[in-house]
Amino acid sequence: MKEVFKKAAQDGILKKVMFFYHENPGCIDSADNIASWISEDNKVVLNSLEYLVSKHILNKDETSAAAAYSYTQNKKIIEKISLFVKGGRCD
Repeated sequence: MKEVFKKAAQDGILKKVMFFYHENPGCIDSADNIASWISEDNKVVLNSLEYLVSKHILNKDETSAAAAYSYTQNKKIIEKISLFVKGGRCD
């Protein structure tokens, strides 16, 4: 998780995506809609979403029509992200 937090501290869009899901844990939506919600470029948001999926912070559900992203249900990960969001220690 340290790697994720370090990267998010340097990547404003990644950080926005993490904060968005932390503040809206029930959200299940497409990359395009998430980009719209946080007012950022679709391709950059998609890259951030895919990165967070690879780190198990987000889940990805795919249908033939689209992919939908949702926040992890892993309580340990959520607790660490909560500390990061609050500006606390995250190791």
